[in-house]
Amino acid sequence: MNETAIFNVRSPAAAREEVLEELWTSHEAGHALSVRELARTIHAGPDEGWGGVVQELVDSGLVEVADGELTLTAAGQHQAREIVRRHRLAEVLFHQVLDLPMAVTENEACGVEHVLTAQATDAVCSFLGHPPVCPHGRPIPNGPCCSTLTRRVAPLICRLADLDPGERGRVVLLAPRHRERLEQLTDLGVMPGAVLTLRQRKPSLVVEVDRTLLALEDEIAQGIYVRPLTEW
Repeated sequence: MNETAIFNVRSPAAAREEVLEELWTSHEAGHALSVRELARTIHAGPDEGWGGVVQELVDSGLVEVADGELTLTAAGQHQAREIVRRHRLAEVLFHQVLDLPMAVTENEACGVEHVLTAQATDAVCSFLGHPPVCPHGRPIPNGPCCSTLTRRVAPLICRLADLDPGERGRVVLLAPRHRERLEQLTDLGVMPGAVLTLRQRKPSLVVEVDRTLLALEDEIAQGIYVRPLTEW
């Protein structure tokens, strides 16, 4: 697909959000962008296409142009902040939880950032434990769900292998690297909703599920995500 085709399949709203996000990221890195530099940085669409998007943002009061350089207005910063937050939370979810390659993560995050509602974004943020940075080490802007916290909390889910012996967790996600492992786990009763108790981590990882002890390879345990349980 050529650059013009890539530009044409973007919705007008998504194209505007791409520009706002790029201007936020560039400002964060201490760089100012012209329209031509913006088009080159985004890697999609001809210069004149992005110039039209920029003009729409200027007319909307979200972007200003001075001496050929683009800057976000206060309103533009507010919108860009939310877009960046959605993108970076999606990166954490896809890369650090679902263990997708970074290239796939970037592509998926670029799509998700345009469709997540504010409520869904806060839910993802809480689910991940209000992470402070994305996989690239860039800060994730706080949202309303973070403002009530006086300290960082542990993620609501973790890998089975991260539990301490004696701790329990309810399975919320199975993400083995090989599909046949998924079938093996479900046959053993390890499936979403099942409660696992970690009995030992070394020399081999042993869990109890439905009064049955299972020895699991570390690689398999890394693909089992649980929500830690404290009640007994």
